Amino acid sequence: MDAFNKLELPAFEASEKNWIGTDKKGVDNLSKIVIAAKETIFIVIIITLIRYIIAIPLGLLSCKKKGFFHHVINALNQCFSFLPPVFATALLLAIPFLLFTDLRLLWSILILAVVEAGRVAYTIQQQANQLSRESYMEAGIALGLSSRTLVKNYYIPALLLELIVNFCIDLGKVMLLIGQLSIISIFLSHEWREVDYYTNEFVQTGLNWAALLASHRHEIFRSQFGFVFYPAFAMMFTIVTFNLLGEGLRRHYQSTRI
Repeated sequence: MDAFNKLELPAFEASEKNWIGTDKKGVDNLSKIVIAAKETIFIVIIITLIRYIIAIPLGLLSCKKKGFFHHVINALNQCFSFLPPVFATALLLAIPFLLFTDLRLLWSILILAVVEAGRVAYTIQQQANQLSRESYMEAGIALGLSSRTLVKNYYIPALLLELIVNFCIDLGKVMLLIGQLSIISIFLSHEWREVDYYTNEFVQTGLNWAALLASHRHEIFRSQFGFVFYPAFAMMFTIVTFNLLGEGLRRHYQSTRI
C-alpha cells in the first residue's frame, strides 16, 4: 500500500510512458523536442533563404569583379570576416535598440542572414566570373543578348547545382550558429521580465531547440547534462542531415553527367 500511496513530483525519469523523461512541470521532453522542431527548421530555412536572396544578385552583378556591387561584397566581408560569425552576431544583437524592440525576432533573422551574405556572394561571384570566360558565354554576348537573358539562360542553369548544394550546407551552418548563440544566452526572441523580487532579466519566448538548450545550459556547469543532450543531439542530427543531403545531391549530379 505504501508504494501506491507514495507521492512523486516531476521531473520524472525516463520510462516507457516518457521515453526521455519530463521537465520540472511534468511536460514530456520528447513532445517538446518534436513541437520545437517546426519553429526551428522554419527559422533556419528563412534565414538561409534571405541570405541567398541577398547574395545571388550581389554575386551575379559583380561577376566582373568591379563596380559598386563588388565593393559591397568586399565591405560585407571586411566587416564580418575578422570575427567568427557567432561573435559578430552576438555583438549586433546586443545593440540596445535590438534588445528591447518588439520586432527582435525579425531583426535577428535579418542579422543572421546578412552576417554571412558576403561570404556566399563572394563564392557566387567567383563562379560567375569563371563562367563569364567560357566560349558559349562570350558567344551570347557577341550575339547581343541582354544581361537578363544571359542570367536566365546561362548563369542560373550553370550555377543551379552549386547553389542548391551550398544552400543545404548553409542550412547546417545556420543551425550551428543559432545553437552557439543559445549557449551564450543570446536569444532570437526574448522579453524583459521580472523573475524575482526587483530582479529583471531577459527571458526567451521562442519554442525551438536553441531555446530549450539555453533554458537547461546551467545544468552543464553542475555536470548534469540531463535534458541538454536532447536538443543538442537534435541540432547535431539536423546539421549532419543537411550536409549529407547537399553532398548526396552533388554526387548524384556528377554521376549522371559521367
